[in-house]
Formats: sequence, structure tokens, C-alpha cells
Amino acid sequence: MSEVAIASLRELAGPDLYRRNAFRITGLPVDVDRRTARARQQQLAAALRVGADVGWQGPSATADEVRAAFDVLGDPRRRLVHEVFAVWGVPDGCECPAGVHHDHDNAVRAHAAALDVEPGDLLAATIAGALPGQWTAAATAWTKTLRSASFWRHLHHRVGQLDDRQLDDSAVDALRAELPVTLVRPLLRLAASAAYPAPLRKHLAEWPVPARERDRLLEEAAEPLYTELESTVRDLHGRLDSGDPDEVVTEMRARVNPLLARLEGLTPRDQHRRTEAARDKVAVLLNNCALARNRSTGQYEDKVKNWLTEAAKLATDPETRRRVRENLRGFDEADKALDQFRRTVDEIRRTRGRYEAASFLRGILSEVTDEALAAAIREMLADLDAGAPISYRTPSRPSGFRAPIRLHEWEKQEARRRGRAVGVVVLCAIVLVGLVWFMNAAIDGEETVDIHPAAYGNVSSEIVCVRDKDDWRDGDTTVTTVSCGQEHAAEVIAYLGLREANLSWPTADYDYLAGLARFSCGEQANNFGLSAGSQYATEVILPDRDVIHRSDSPSNYATCLVMRTDVERWSFLAASRQTGAQLPVQRPMTSQKGRDHNAPVGYCVRGRQEPDRAENVWPIVRCDEPHWAEILGYEILRWPPPDGATLRPQLVEEANRTCQKLATELQVPDTFSVLPVISEWWTEQSQERMYAACVAHRKDHQSFYGRVR
Repeated sequence: MSEVAIASLRELAGPDLYRRNAFRITGLPVDVDRRTARARQQQLAAALRVGADVGWQGPSATADEVRAAFDVLGDPRRRLVHEVFAVWGVPDGCECPAGVHHDHDNAVRAHAAALDVEPGDLLAATIAGALPGQWTAAATAWTKTLRSASFWRHLHHRVGQLDDRQLDDSAVDALRAELPVTLVRPLLRLAASAAYPAPLRKHLAEWPVPARERDRLLEEAAEPLYTELESTVRDLHGRLDSGDPDEVVTEMRARVNPLLARLEGLTPRDQHRRTEAARDKVAVLLNNCALARNRSTGQYEDKVKNWLTEAAKLATDPETRRRVRENLRGFDEADKALDQFRRTVDEIRRTRGRYEAASFLRGILSEVTDEALAAAIREMLADLDAGAPISYRTPSRPSGFRAPIRLHEWEKQEARRRGRAVGVVVLCAIVLVGLVWFMNAAIDGEETVDIHPAAYGNVSSEIVCVRDKDDWRDGDTTVTTVSCGQEHAAEVIAYLGLREANLSWPTADYDYLAGLARFSCGEQANNFGLSAGSQYATEVILPDRDVIHRSDSPSNYATCLVMRTDVERWSFLAASRQTGAQLPVQRPMTSQKGRDHNAPVGYCVRGRQEPDRAENVWPIVRCDEPHWAEILGYEILRWPPPDGATLRPQLVEEANRTCQKLATELQVPDTFSVLPVISEWWTEQSQERMYAACVAHRKDHQSFYGRVR
């Protein structure tokens, strides 16, 4: 008996849950008797055959859909399931409290309204990181209904009223176990097909489904994505053996990266091991593409290094991370060693002459067995023979470069230890001999590093400790770095890519992206536990304005640094441990430095605040957390007549008018108030940069989730 009810539930579970409801299609009430239903069936069937108008209140439907709906009403086991998702109306003979039917019908209407949201509107909402309010209303209403004992008593009453030997109370028990999963399956299907599934996935927590069951359902919904990604990666690995690595990477970015991004939004890697494994497979593919390109060109170029750097960031398996980092380290060490070797030879040329330098090189060439190193030495000899200084060309492939990671190795997660690259050791030894012989430079652990290089792929994956305060504020981001155990004035803790952010907001202008970068930098500092007690402050290095609007520019990223608020140095690694702390980021709302230094538009204020007439530094969070208000925008104010005595009242009046206009444009609901926030620092001299922050909060000042529209 209960098997048919469960099968009917699973058949309905999807975005058409309410559109396919038999009572909605036929336009009949849930308590309709069999005789009335049969008469209605005959009337509608005849009308549909001839196209007559019978005053039917239900939605348009085909003859087959109408026939199927009446078949459901003729089977009491399936009919009971459809009654759950139909509007009940006022109690009639069931002795239910009036509120039970009201709450149930609210849940049905809210859920149906959520599922009727236009795909374009749903996409826009998920891009903005929120969902339409019907979703929260549906989750709240259904949770209340499912926890009501009177709701289940009503279903037992309906079993008695239907009075059929095929139906008994076991069907209600089966519904109690299965109904929560049925209610969330439409959401799961929408999330699995969405380009931005994270908001839909986060909303799943509002429904009455246990956490472990939610994880299982998410992985079940993600199964087609996993299968497609794994199959595509395997196919690209096969093509790499005989194909062009550039073409493989291009296709990987077009086909694999979007799948991985959707998986990360649907099944985050910190909660789902299979997503971690998927990232690792992509990392292995990228690593092998880098090495294949290096073999084909014989050069260690930026593209190879960028691919390896990206692979290192994607890798999750310890063995894969070790292999990729060894590849990077082997190339970098050979690159640096060969470059220093050239400098040593050039120093010999300048101090002892070309003949002595050539003799030195020929002596080493007679001992070298690695062809790449021998080719580099021949290049230097050619420069000397031509009477020119040693040229610093991009080095050829270094000896002992790492082999590709085989496909079966990461599937079986084998861990095989390998020795260091012999060629790199030989090069380092040569450089050491040359330096001891000709130079007396002391090694103090300092070096110069560009902490904001032209290409995002060239940034360091490690924490960088900067020796001097303000070393980067002169426009030259090449700074002196030291070991983090030495005294230093700043630590580079993150690099924040702005490419995706460029597309994540309808008005992704410089002010928005700069504010977003500074907020995200604050989140990174929180993650390292560096915001407690305001002992540390953050600073961001941004690209030029013309770069920040180009989503395809490799320079479109921000560098995040942390310093002590007392401007003192310290001699330990402050960003030593990631705590994962989810704390508000303290950001100004009316910064005197400009709108780009404020909290980003579209983000939210954690708790209720009152303007302090300074820079209004408030606790800012992402809007999927509970919050008091949302930041709608920063609006430039017209300069009022120059009357110092009435300056502020005029500013307040202008700010109110401007923010209300913005609220109208954004269609802020009537349940919200829009508050203009201005500061005390404005004067007649600052009129060209005067603006107001516009924030929206509920009129009752209660916290809420999501955005206001």
C-alpha cells in the first residue's frame, strides 16, 4: 500500500511538483467525491475534444494531462499524495484547528510561487548571491506544517474518508518519512542545473532535512556533473599524448572549469571528498599539459609556470601537491641558478677578460652531461666570441625535470618518493664555486620580490614577509623581503582575483571592485585570526583603473597585506594558522579617502548601527548571513547653496532625496526603510567628492537573510 504512495511522491518530486498536481489540473477541490469527479471528467473530456469553453478554473492542459490527472483521482493511494500538495481551504468535517489548513495552504502557495519564478530572475538572484523571498517563506511554512501533529492527523482522517481497502495508515507513515526529501528535490534539481548553485545549496539548510541526508542528496544531485567532469578529464588526458597542450588547456578551460565551478558551488570541497578528488584530477591534467609544452618548446616560459602555479592551487591530494611543487621548484631553481651562473661568467669577463671567461666555460663544458646545460654554456661562449656581454635568455628545460603524473597514479593515490634533480644540484654547485671564487657577497636571507607582478599566475603561493613599511607605496611593488623569523613590517597574505568579480555585479565599476577587494582582504585577515582587538590592519594593492575593467587581463587582481596598527615590526609569522573564523569585517561607509575605500555595494551590515558622523566604520558581512541592513549604493550629492549655518541640514535633505530615488529605482519593498548615512568631515572644500551611503533595513529593525530585492 505504502509502496504506491512513495512511488507517486518520487514521480512528482521536481520543479513541476505543483504544476502537475491533479487537483490543480482538474480544478476540483481536495474533498471532491468520486461521483462528482467522474462527472467532471466526462464534461472536461467532451469539452476538450471539441474545444468548447466550460468555465474551467484550472490551468491550460492537454487531453492526455487531464486524463492522467483523473486517473490519479481514481486511485486513493496516489490521490492522497496529490492532496498533500493541493490547497485544502477551510476545515470541513475533519475537526482540524483552523490554523492547520491555513498554514498548510501558505506552504503550498509559497513553494509553488518559488518554483514559478522565471529562470532569468532566478539566475539574476543566484548571481547576486541570494534567492527570491518565496524560497525562505516556503521553507519556513513547510517546516512549521511538517512539525504539526494536527497536519498528520488530518492525513489519517483523509485515509478514513477515502475508505478504500488499498489504503491504510501505513501510507501516512511512509509520507512522514519521505515528504521532507520530496520537498527539497525541486531545489536540488534547480541547483544541479544552475550556473551559480551556491545560493540554492545554502538555502537547503533552511528545510527540515538532517545534515547528513542533505550531503547525500547533494552528491546524488551532483552525480551527472561528477561523471561528465571525470569523463572529460580522462578524454583530455588521452588527447594530450598526441595533441597540442595549448589546445587541451583551452578546451579544459571551456569544458572542465565551468563544471568544476558548479561542483564547488553545489558540493563544496571542504564537505565533499569527491569534489576534492575532482579538483585534483584537473590539477594533474594541468601539470601534465605544462610539462608537455615544456618538452615541445624546450623553454621554461611564463605559460608553463602559470599552468604549474594554477595546478598547485587546485591540487588537493598530498602526493599531487608534492609532485607539482617539485616541478615548480625544479624549474625555478634551475632558472635562478643558470641566471646567477651567467652573472658569474659575466663578472669574470669584466674583471679578467673574455679569454679567462671562455676558458672557465670550456672547462665546465667538458664535465657537463646534460644537453640543456651544455646548450646554455655554448650560448655564453658564442656571446664571448662575438665580443658581447653575456645575454640573459630564457633558460632551456633544466636537467632532471619532473615526469608527468600518470592518470592511474592519482586514481590509486600512489605515493612514490623521488630524489632531487641532479642537473639543478650541478648548476647550484657551479654557481657556488663561481661566487666563492670571484665574489664575496654575504648571504643575509634578503631578496627583492615583486608582490604585484604583471601576471596573476606569477604570484607566490606562500606568505611573503616585507621588510620595510611603505616599501610598495611609491608605485614600485618590488620590495625587500626577509625570512619571517626576522623583523618585518608587513605580510602578504593573499592574492584576490578580480576576474569573476568583474562579472558578479551589474555595475562592476572601480569603486565597487576596489571596495570588494578591501572587504575580501579583511576576510582573509579574519581567516588568519589577525583582526581580534584591532591589533592588525589590512592594505590592498590594486591594478590600474583601466586594467580592473578588463576581465581578461592577467593583471586584474589585488594583493592583500597585513600590518600592525601601531606600525611596529615583528619577528614571527603572524599569518601562521588559518582559523576559518567567520567574523564581520570592519569597513567604513563614508570614507574620506573616497567611495572605493568603503564596504562594497550589495554587502550587508551585521547589527543595527547609528551613524557616528565620522567615517562610520561598521561590521560588514556577506548577505547570506543574518544582518540588519543592506548597502544599496553610494550616491554623489549635489552641492547646496554655500550657507555654513545650514550646511548639514541641506546635506541631510539632499541625501534623503537621493537615497529615496535610488530605492525607487531598485524597487525596494515597502517593508524596508532606506537610511542615508553622511559624515561630519564634509566641508565646502570637499564638495566635489561629497556622497551619501544608502542602506536599507527592515522597518522593525529585525535581522533578515538575503538581499532586500
